[in-house]
Amino acid sequence: MRKIILILFAFISLVGKSQTLLTEANDFHIKTIEGTPIYLFPLLDEENYIVVIDFFSTTCGPCQDYADDFQQSYIDFGENTGNVYFMGINWGNDNEGVHEFDSVFGLTFPSASGVQGGGNIVFLDYQVQSYPSVVVIKPNHEISNQYVWEPSTENINQAVIEAGGILVGEKEIQAETLSIYPNPATNNTKIDFITREVKETYIDIINTNGQIVYQEVVLNNNKKSMTIGLDNFERGIYFVRMITSDGIMKTKKLVVAR
Repeated sequence: MRKIILILFAFISLVGKSQTLLTEANDFHIKTIEGTPIYLFPLLDEENYIVVIDFFSTTCGPCQDYADDFQQSYIDFGENTGNVYFMGINWGNDNEGVHEFDSVFGLTFPSASGVQGGGNIVFLDYQVQSYPSVVVIKPNHEISNQYVWEPSTENINQAVIEAGGILVGEKEIQAETLSIYPNPATNNTKIDFITREVKETYIDIINTNGQIVYQEVVLNNNKKSMTIGLDNFERGIYFVRMITSDGIMKTKKLVVAR
């Protein structure tokens, strides 16, 4: 009995500390079960994505338990249409096995098998100690979170937001409105928004690195228009985020053109 307890304790300790040992991302190339190639560094360098990876096994109980949590986070951040890119990387199975896993648990984010998609190579390169291991990589290649545990939707979302991720999925409340024009814009842009009666509303403009480059707080007003000069903004893609004091959020993309 004592031996069994010690083995169980060792297993729990391993799971509790499992993570990638890297602090800076290595480039990799995988192929999804649909045959689509994914290269990490172009996602970071050219698209300025925050990349979130679920290192998993199809036979791992906790991987099965938390599969829908990772899927929900994928939805919350816009299903790879915002500034966050989600993917799953498998250890040990082939395309057919991963496809079956995705089908059973309703997973729609890109996933690569270990045997045919290159997942085993990435596992070894990233020195992944156990699974599931969810890691967050910022556009500057920093691994900002080596191991999100427990990999619940709440914990994953918090880790991604801390890295600069912007929620653009189902958690946005459609009753509030946010509009931007002109868009694309050159010298200035006008932001209109309508909210319920709240104490205050924050208007943030965020670059693709997750940095807030402009912020204004509007007090005690449920309808507002503001014009923002763009002379100090570099050309590129930004996100305008409206957050009310009661937690309602909406996000729109802004393109600054010169």
